[in-house]
Amino acid sequence: MEQERTNRNCPLWGTETCARLNMRACRDCPAEGKDARECGYIRDDVDTLFSLLPEGGIASLFADEACSLCKGEEKGKRESYGLFDMGHADPRARKKKLSLFRNKTYGFVVPLQFGCCRACRRRFQLLSWTPMLVTILILGAALLIVAQEPVAQSLRNVWRGLPLLVMLLAAGLSFLASKVLTRTLRARFNERTYMDLRDHPLVQRMVSLDWESVVEGKYPQPVFTRKRLSYGVGTAVPAAAEEKSEEDGKISD
Repeated sequence: MEQERTNRNCPLWGTETCARLNMRACRDCPAEGKDARECGYIRDDVDTLFSLLPEGGIASLFADEACSLCKGEEKGKRESYGLFDMGHADPRARKKKLSLFRNKTYGFVVPLQFGCCRACRRRFQLLSWTPMLVTILILGAALLIVAQEPVAQSLRNVWRGLPLLVMLLAAGLSFLASKVLTRTLRARFNERTYMDLRDHPLVQRMVSLDWESVVEGKYPQPVFTRKRLSYGVGTAVPAAAEEKSEEDGKISD
């Protein structure tokens, strides 16, 4: 789907600010229907946001065909994208960002879109599935054992509540086992993939400029999608890499 920036009467039409906003259509732009004074405020906000980004911007994460999550010289081919929002508490324009655990105020929020190969994505997925799989295996095995009437009766002969205690012990064991296995897998995967996105060089540069992860947690996880966000602030492809982009302008969930 082609871009439909047709309102030549807009004070921002055809400017660098228009390119940075990177809206699909004028009707989606915050400058739509605004006068020159209000558009000036929008221009100032956009200029401030881009002045807070690392030199070179953030497009290098998704403009390349190579995976931006791979470590080392050999990198896999990009097949999907990992979305990861970062916010900056700029005092000029404050926008409230709510979470379940706290209220956090950000001036700007930009999406980082990490080009990701199949191997890196599988590592993240396996790590997120590990606790559930370990719990199912251990609790399922314990349940199958306790569900056998001869076994259950033998346990009850020792103590009436022993079958329940066995299940509670299995739950505790599954919790500990999932923690140990997750930690082991993370260390192993981290040798080839940036499993903690905060270790990524570009993210570290952003942190040094007072950006922080919008997603809370010890190891904030990206959200994976087959198609990247192609419209909005921070999603424009540099002119030099535009012909290499496989996206045609459709925003994906």
